[in-house]
Amino acid sequence: MKKLLQSLTSLWKEDPLRYWEKRARKHGVRSVLNLGHSREEVDAVTEWQKGILFPMLKAELVGGEQTLLDFGCGPGRFTGGLAQLLGGQAVGVDPIQHLLDIAPAAPNTEYRVSRDGRIPLADGSVDVIWCCLVLGGIAESALPSTVAEFTRVLKPGGLLFLVENTAEKPDSKHWQFRSLAWYQQLFPDVALRQLGDYEDLGERISVLAGRKR
Repeated sequence: MKKLLQSLTSLWKEDPLRYWEKRARKHGVRSVLNLGHSREEVDAVTEWQKGILFPMLKAELVGGEQTLLDFGCGPGRFTGGLAQLLGGQAVGVDPIQHLLDIAPAAPNTEYRVSRDGRIPLADGSVDVIWCCLVLGGIAESALPSTVAEFTRVLKPGGLLFLVENTAEKPDSKHWQFRSLAWYQQLFPDVALRQLGDYEDLGERISVLAGRKR
């Protein structure tokens, strides 16, 4: 019994990055979605999300933005389209090399692997950060360093566009459900406001945006 408990404890404490790596290799592009969606639905879900989110992002742009960071880009479902929408350069960053390897090539788009929680971009080098359904998969203990990295790479006056699951549900082993207010308080240097919500498989997804002070 003691060995069983130790084994279960070890599984529960599995390194989050290792979990996402295993999930990526098992499910490919689908790994970044709610697994309630089938493999056959991936393209349709992506286009549905673009139809909701891209107009919201476009409405927040003021013109002159040239560089966008797609943080936690996974297999680049949005990255190329974001470059096109911006009319500039999009850099997709993710810690899972396998997902970057299957990301599609697109004009004005590149992909970079992040290591040790650091975004591989220079200080103050991006006009826009796009972060879509990523932070819920990051442990609370690691979020301060993530916020610090956002602050480091985003230009003063730059735009943070954040999409997160704010459903009122208990946390799962590898996903944390946090409130809208919680995310707004997470970024003291950005006045995040709610742009709207949509529902995915019965869960509320909230869209927020704000500019770095």
